[in-house]
Amino acid sequence: MKRLILSIICFLLLITRVNALELSSKHIVLYNLNDNEIVYEEGKDEKTSIASLTKIMTTLVAIENIPDFNETITIKSSMFYGLEEANASVAGLRNNQKVTYNDLLYGLFLPSGADAARALAITLAGSEEKFVDLMNQKAIELGLKNTHFVNSTGLDAENHYSTVNDVAIILKYAYQNKKFKEIFEAETYTFSDKTLTVRSTFRKTAKNSGIDTSYIKGAKTGYTYEAGRCLASIAYDEKNQITYLLVTTEAEKTPNHIKDAKNVYDYYFENYKYHNLVNKNDLLVTIPTKYSKTKKVNFYAKEDISKYLSNDFNKEDVTIKYVGEKIITPKMKTGTNLGTIDVIYNGEVVEKINVTLESKISFSLTEFLLAHKIIVVLVVFLIIAILIIRIKLNKKRKKALKQRKRNK
Repeated sequence: MKRLILSIICFLLLITRVNALELSSKHIVLYNLNDNEIVYEEGKDEKTSIASLTKIMTTLVAIENIPDFNETITIKSSMFYGLEEANASVAGLRNNQKVTYNDLLYGLFLPSGADAARALAITLAGSEEKFVDLMNQKAIELGLKNTHFVNSTGLDAENHYSTVNDVAIILKYAYQNKKFKEIFEAETYTFSDKTLTVRSTFRKTAKNSGIDTSYIKGAKTGYTYEAGRCLASIAYDEKNQITYLLVTTEAEKTPNHIKDAKNVYDYYFENYKYHNLVNKNDLLVTIPTKYSKTKKVNFYAKEDISKYLSNDFNKEDVTIKYVGEKIITPKMKTGTNLGTIDVIYNGEVVEKINVTLESKISFSLTEFLLAHKIIVVLVVFLIIAILIIRIKLNKKRKKALKQRKRNK
């Protein structure tokens, strides 16, 4: 119960600190990717419109279904149906233009081109509806229970929704794909026919707004009336060697979604890092021995044990708790599991370490005898007493024999 209360208090303090940044976005989730753990969230599982963050899944599914990235296809005007009326962002594709799948992927992602999304969907699956089926199938494979797609573009539609946490899960998975990572981190791309150069909407908006995003490795923006300003990004804290993933939705206006990302990343870069709870070679526990010239065995940490914590970390709050054998005897073999050590910080078990006997403890007769002094003394007295009795009996026997000889 104490551990639960401490965890709740720490989380509430964390929320208070981040809220002090006055973020515009309504739904937020921040992952520390080193540990794959959520370090901050606000409405992470609430269903919401995600606008062009949809195209993260569109890009992933397209990549997984493209046979050859350099294969050429021909653009048809029918692929653009309804996009102009919906005021969708486009890459600038033209009717009868010959492009590669690679061109379409960059045209889809960097300028958030709905025309490229449609072209990919129709070409790969035969229709946008069939391609969306593949997107929903992938969502099921990833275990997403709060996500459903209706289109490949992210335009607002009934029953088209997700959560910031589901988007984060999609991005985490997609980022492991080499091709996706290449596209995600790109800033510009020139089509194979040299007629079109597309640029990252995220980088362009950040530059025009005077916001430094050099530490953000890549990002996908999104906007619709319902979703507001959205952003999914990955950033690297070079000083502390921590990679973060942040997804936000429903920021009020441009460039608040990018400002929110900068504020959150800056805050965590400055206030959080990995702190050593235990250093390599720190003494963890000493266990006494029995009947051996080796009086005790010391067990040391084989490596640093660290935890991601705020910079108000106090090592005095770290405790080491050993549970197991109280004494080591010569009967115990090498490799015997003696017990476990819990490394605890503020009531939370951070690490559990198995304590193993790495070398056998030799038996010492001297130590055995010293450990049983009373018994030894009693045995000696008993032996002496027996000897005295035997000597007296022998004397009596000899005396009796001499007496018998005299009587004869």
